[in-house]
Amino acid sequence: MPQDGDRRGPRHLAFHALTVLAVLVCLVAARWQWERAHRSEAEAVPDTPVVALADLDPTTAYAGMRVGLVGTFDADGEVLVAPRAREGQAGAWVLTPLQPSSPAGAAAVAVVRGWVPDGAPPAEPPAGPVSVVAVLVADSRQPGAGVAGDPPTMPVVDTGALAAHAGYPVRSGWFALQAPIPAATDQPQPLQVTELPGADVGLNWRNASYALQWIAFAGFVLFFWVRFRRDLVRSEQESSR
Repeated sequence: MPQDGDRRGPRHLAFHALTVLAVLVCLVAARWQWERAHRSEAEAVPDTPVVALADLDPTTAYAGMRVGLVGTFDADGEVLVAPRAREGQAGAWVLTPLQPSSPAGAAAVAVVRGWVPDGAPPAEPPAGPVSVVAVLVADSRQPGAGVAGDPPTMPVVDTGALAAHAGYPVRSGWFALQAPIPAATDQPQPLQVTELPGADVGLNWRNASYALQWIAFAGFVLFFWVRFRRDLVRSEQESSR
């Protein structure tokens, strides 16, 4: 008849194999979360084909997608979004409504033409029709946000407040230009990817914490495996006496 140790052998081997598998799964999950925690600028604004505004589907649109805008800027409806510091220097974003050329009667869109330092009045937007490429960004609604002061200023890009200021409908969601229009030194400086709300460029601490949790799980598995081995050796020593 097989001895007890022989009968336990296959079960022990299976336990050791499951331990190795569990540790590998934890380490793979930790690596995946750690890679997700580091998001590059290219991932935040991928170099995908430009979608025309008329073809933009709200159900599939996402922050960071590149959209082609054709229309006319409304300088009278322009406001500043402040404070918006850049590299330690105080400044503001220049938010200008753009009236699309098509379809007829479409709501205006909110376009952040770029950043200007404090005390530097932004250059006028170009007159007449323009064709630009911009990055789609979600609204930053804030209760009680409105346009006030001289020059007109708001604390966040709120399309509802912009519509109330301009006096006509403005589409939800705003756009950040990728290049100044026209390409001149006196134009607002385009926003950097790291300035876009929700871009999460760099280290995402939530995913980093998940990676640490998976490593901790692997540690727990090894801890219980060591205890199992210790108890097994002790049991075998006592049974051999």
